[in-house]
Amino acid sequence: MDVAALKDLIAVVDAGSISRAAQAAGLSQPAMSQRMAQLEQEVGRRLFERGPRGVEPTAAGLELYRGAQQVVRQIDRLADDLGAGTRDVRGTVSLGVPATVAAGLVPDLVRLVGERHPGIHLELFESMSGYVQELLGRGRLDLAVLFRDPASRDDHDREVPLYDEELFLATASGRPHPPRPVDPRDLADRPLVAPGTHSNLRDLVERACTTHGVRPRVVADVESLAAMVRIAQSGDADAVLPRSVAAAYPGPELAFRPFDPPLRRRAVAAVAPEFYEPRLAVLATRDAVVDAVHRAADAGTWAGIDPVRPQPPSPHRRGPRRSRSTLERTP
Repeated sequence: MDVAALKDLIAVVDAGSISRAAQAAGLSQPAMSQRMAQLEQEVGRRLFERGPRGVEPTAAGLELYRGAQQVVRQIDRLADDLGAGTRDVRGTVSLGVPATVAAGLVPDLVRLVGERHPGIHLELFESMSGYVQELLGRGRLDLAVLFRDPASRDDHDREVPLYDEELFLATASGRPHPPRPVDPRDLADRPLVAPGTHSNLRDLVERACTTHGVRPRVVADVESLAAMVRIAQSGDADAVLPRSVAAAYPGPELAFRPFDPPLRRRAVAAVAPEFYEPRLAVLATRDAVVDAVHRAADAGTWAGIDPVRPQPPSPHRRGPRRSRSTLERTP
């Protein structure tokens, strides 16, 4: 079983189709099918269930897929390390960012990584938060910005807190709405667009409503931030969004109405937990993500976020406080 076969397996599972995976790899569909058949023969197990809409991995196929992720990444990391030849931090780092984060973070991050570590090549992936978390869990990303409930203060070893932000009900500026803050019970009567059920934002909204014994009136699951903003601007439905989207998406003005009690979430930088120990390049990029957030907030270019500052060591603690960061940061 060679690395090329494992990469083909990963491509087929991710695409959900042998023909789409073959097209992306520059192969014919019969050639890719033959490769998968040879792989099934080699492992002695059926790896895929074929259907009219594509293929789904069997239990054996999914197990091999997860192992292949680890093997391929280890080989890629070894190639990076052998090709470096210096003590500089080098390598390719795949970073996933939710759509509400990209505009505020990415410009400063690319600049900062280029200044500090020109040997790092960034692969940036932007999508809705639920899909970013799924890709990180699969091992397809080295690093991701994810959202958590700030009320849950669980200490995850592989997560570094970035910032807290408040969420608002974004409505067309001319749409009627009571002058008071938004009560979660109001969402039972107003049409709302929101990401799918795997999204942190959707989970926060539904839990806020459940606390008051109601369900939000979600008229459409929309896995596109730009589409959610346009729908809210049109007045056809409202959306729950951070204030920062106002600067990122031009068009008709939106009114941002606060919730009572406030609806908040925390952003963290997380490395893939199950697949490998993070490389030096991944940790260097994570440090740059933290510092890029602070720079943007201090410069006023990223509205509505409250950076989580490192806590000073307590005078009652014995010994120095261990930092979460592996690398020494530069200003």
